[in-house]
Amino acid sequence: MKHQISKFKVKDGSDANQMLLKKLVRNFIAHGKLVTTLKKAKPLSAIMQRLVHKAASGSEASLNVLLPFLQNKKSATLFIDEVKLRLGANPTSGSVRVVKLGNRIGDAAPVARVEWTREMPEAKKVEKKA
Repeated sequence: MKHQISKFKVKDGSDANQMLLKKLVRNFIAHGKLVTTLKKAKPLSAIMQRLVHKAASGSEASLNVLLPFLQNKKSATLFIDEVKLRLGANPTSGSVRVVKLGNRIGDAAPVARVEWTREMPEAKKVEKKA
């Protein structure tokens, strides 16, 4: 018996769970923050922590781990670059945070916002010489 093992489950089965989490990962990476239910936010933050840890090395093996979640090589390399810019070469844990926002009005589901702990550094503006 496997005691005290909690997994993210929705009604539609394991394939739907995997696809839902992959969509959440892609949306979080695209927008930088995401508002969703607390039940979806907790596994999303755990997956993002793993992906950030893999992306920090920037190797070909880490690219192969990122591809199932990000679906194309271009977005995976962009994510690796973003992680290196945002967190440096050696990120520790705690790069993604879950902030509880209260309950949703319609169905009283607990809602949370998933966001990066560190903001993106400002890009240096390159001035053209006249």
